[in-house]
Amino acid sequence: MKKLHNSHPPPYPLPSREGKIGEGVFVIPCTVKKDRVKDLLITASEEWDAFVPWKGPEEDVQFVKLPDEKRKNFLDRLSLEDGAPLIPPKTVIFPQLESLFEFEEGKIKEMIPSPTKKLLFGLRACDVKAILFVDDFFKRNFEDIYYLNRTMNKLLVLVGCKTPPRDCFCTSTKTGPFLPVPRSLGEVGKEGFDLQLVDIGKKYLVEVGSEKGKEFIGNYQDFFEEASKKDVELSKAMKKKAEEAVTLKIDFEKAIKNFCEDKISQIIYEKIAERCIYCGGCLYICPTCTCFNIFDGKKGDRGKRSRNWDACVFEGYTREASGHNPRAEKWLRTSRRYEHKLKYNYLTTGMSGCVGCGRCLATCPVNLGMSKLIQEVTK
Repeated sequence: MKKLHNSHPPPYPLPSREGKIGEGVFVIPCTVKKDRVKDLLITASEEWDAFVPWKGPEEDVQFVKLPDEKRKNFLDRLSLEDGAPLIPPKTVIFPQLESLFEFEEGKIKEMIPSPTKKLLFGLRACDVKAILFVDDFFKRNFEDIYYLNRTMNKLLVLVGCKTPPRDCFCTSTKTGPFLPVPRSLGEVGKEGFDLQLVDIGKKYLVEVGSEKGKEFIGNYQDFFEEASKKDVELSKAMKKKAEEAVTLKIDFEKAIKNFCEDKISQIIYEKIAERCIYCGGCLYICPTCTCFNIFDGKKGDRGKRSRNWDACVFEGYTREASGHNPRAEKWLRTSRRYEHKLKYNYLTTGMSGCVGCGRCLATCPVNLGMSKLIQEVTK
């Protein structure tokens, strides 16, 4: 394979069909050998805060930051082939608990995180779409400086699912297992990923999704090689195989239509409410949930204001200071959750609050999940 060289920055720009550089510029994919990924991450972590899917001692996979020391040993448990971690990588940019400011004797000290370069390596397609959704939420009506400082300089590296999880239905939501590659630099950024990796055996085909992704390859070009025609054909076959491996199929478009046209009956919500134990598990592992609570901790003249995740299915979430709760009945809180995901989010942003990852069904102790509801409302 040919190495990428400084004299021709990777990935190479080619003339468009009209033969003009700059208009419809196609981006050629390259490859990275699997046995070089760890070294790439170690090298990149000198400049970036690198976060990777890591398999813990109990075999659970979580998205964690590459430590400053003993990185090579740490990466022995790098998990790029075990599917999406149950706890979504949303925790990197929207932590479950964070301090907003401290106060003492009337003086306030803000605790706004400093912006850092974050490399999120090994994301699944559904989680990339979820991050786009959460990004939009935190800057749509009010720019949340705490969130924006964490995300303003991030690089998203997607590794497509070779074997999608049993409860995944990403082909129905059009959020995986791979995302479309921009045909030209003018369309870059549309899908959200900066680089997309396709497993083709002993190496990954690397597809470019943004200028930042292109620049990353250029900065670490010693790890990348030009892709051959065979590599590209293998990647196409792998993508097709992965799509066929998603066996859970639902009529997602019909569900969105039914919700937006208010065709969901109260009886359906009541049936779900009877079974749901309101543990909140589905919401805490949902990659697009953004509900939070604000609370103060105070001792004497000192204290701290914090933010933590909350869930709209909890009775206390909508209870007012007067004690009145506009959603006191369980079925009303159930309807809030599903209508938020499949109606209001879509009507407001054009994006659904469900990315088809299947985590809710995998976590639910009574076998409820978004796919189960959608099957019910699209009969």
